[in-house]
Amino acid sequence: MNETPPRHATGERAVTVLMAVVPCGADTARRILADAARAAGAGLRETAEAALALGGGGKPPSALGRALADAMDEARSATEPAEQPYTRLLPDPGTIRDLLKRHRALRRRALAPPEGTAEDTAVRDELDDATYTLCVLMGRRNAHTALRSAELLVGAEWLGTTTRTGRDRNPDAPHRLRGTGARRRGVQGHDIP
Repeated sequence: MNETPPRHATGERAVTVLMAVVPCGADTARRILADAARAAGAGLRETAEAALALGGGGKPPSALGRALADAMDEARSATEPAEQPYTRLLPDPGTIRDLLKRHRALRRRALAPPEGTAEDTAVRDELDDATYTLCVLMGRRNAHTALRSAELLVGAEWLGTTTRTGRDRNPDAPHRLRGTGARRRGVQGHDIP
């Protein structure tokens, strides 16, 4: 019996919605709720209802809305501890692309109306796992920063900065530099080497 008691269902649903909106892990979402409630001088249940309204595209009460926005911005912009510079291997863009697809699908499911408390708990756990995995693979502690880094990595791969040339795909192919200059055409419209 892993189901959330009914009196806490609103709070746990708000945690799931915040995990999808910010994005962040479950602990950070709970901290956002507590910080917003404290800043607005409101109760946790009232703050959770405001977060649900925000996740559903509605507008929460002004004081709670500002407090929630501030707490979410704080979570997004949390700085990571200063580290010594090191050379880090980048994860495989294909793996990151698959994880991003999974993360986006889970965020959509988290923002959709729940079919039951057990499903909401399962989505929250899967989203927390995907967020944690993204943080680990990207070497980031902040989920928002990890997501942005992953999107940049996949975008860079998609734009061609890390794509393989024909020689990498086929070792017997003649070596050809890609993107080294403008193509020139001869009088009859054929490419000039």
